[in-house]
Amino acid sequence: MLNMNSDKAERQPGTTIVSGYRLLFVRLGVAVTILFISFRKNRNPLKAISLLHALIKERVKLHENAGEIKVVKAGLRYYWSVNIPGWPSENFDHFISNEFNRIYSPENSNLQTIIFAITNLCPLSCIHCYESDNISDKNRLTIHDLRLVMDKIREKRIKHIQFSGGEPLNRFDDMIELMLHSGRKNEYWINTSGFGLTAEKARIMKENGMTGAIISLDDWDETNHNNFRQNNRSFYWVMEAVKNCREAGIIVCLSVCPVRDFVTEYNLGRFHQLAKDIGAAFVRIMEPRNAGRFLGKDILLREPEIDIIHRFVLSRNHDRAYRKYPIIQFPGYYQRKSGCIGAGNRYIYIDTNGDFHVCPFCRKSLGNAVTASITEGIERARASGCHKFKQRALF
Repeated sequence: MLNMNSDKAERQPGTTIVSGYRLLFVRLGVAVTILFISFRKNRNPLKAISLLHALIKERVKLHENAGEIKVVKAGLRYYWSVNIPGWPSENFDHFISNEFNRIYSPENSNLQTIIFAITNLCPLSCIHCYESDNISDKNRLTIHDLRLVMDKIREKRIKHIQFSGGEPLNRFDDMIELMLHSGRKNEYWINTSGFGLTAEKARIMKENGMTGAIISLDDWDETNHNNFRQNNRSFYWVMEAVKNCREAGIIVCLSVCPVRDFVTEYNLGRFHQLAKDIGAAFVRIMEPRNAGRFLGKDILLREPEIDIIHRFVLSRNHDRAYRKYPIIQFPGYYQRKSGCIGAGNRYIYIDTNGDFHVCPFCRKSLGNAVTASITEGIERARASGCHKFKQRALF
């Protein structure tokens, strides 16, 4: 296991955790920005304030973060989530404007995010891979196909794009070309195993507009993680990827898929400590789903495990003893309460063959992004609905 001094990690360039009085100034600035956008959309001051109140109330209700004590600072911007653009920025303003539009007319609202799987290639054989049926030694989408889809995403004015796969680093040059093709005004993230993410690749990614890397790490223990990924170099490359991204100024989120045996206070605590020690800004907990190699298996978390994770997340995000630790996101819990953020609500998924899906785990083709428009994909996703959660807006 690679050890890094936590104090050194916090001093490295790139990202820091902000709390205390500095956070108060940030929250005030965000509030002023949102209020300005509200007034711009509605000239009536009372209606504008009422709209702002509705937005804040929904966010507090759904995320239980009214008492947030920390935020991630990356460069000159601040981040609360891997799914929300940093403030201050045009993309943040665009995001908030979309949220206000959703309150006025949910049926005509736009997506906030596209998850786009750009390659069928992958060096690993993960036991939970949701895209396993499409993994191949040859890409099915040409670079022309990829550019065509990116053009449609740009025309739809979707600003938050997550590259996925397979392993998108296996199509590194094409990914960089897509970023250059679509322009620096978008916010780009990569979903990656980190395998092969060298310092040079991290530097090139940052120089061409990559905001963050969501790096999969499925256990704090090196052997357990490597077994999960079925590759004895996987843990090493996660550590290298985190270090290289931090040095390049790319935000790091560690994404964990916790199986039942992993869900204990001890394991969650060790994982969170490791995330802090190596300088991650976020931790994302993604529950196992019956898709891909987990299809038909008894792997879904039960109420006791979900309760353990939920209590852990609340404690670590709100207890001041952990104010310098990464922010934890546990999207499944809130979707149970308030509805899926996929299925054409906040995002849709485009798989390695270019097919639309309501999300990466609900495997039912809804047409192809190469031949159909993004609008058609959204409409079909909304008509299909989520397989697990009722439909409702989530902010």
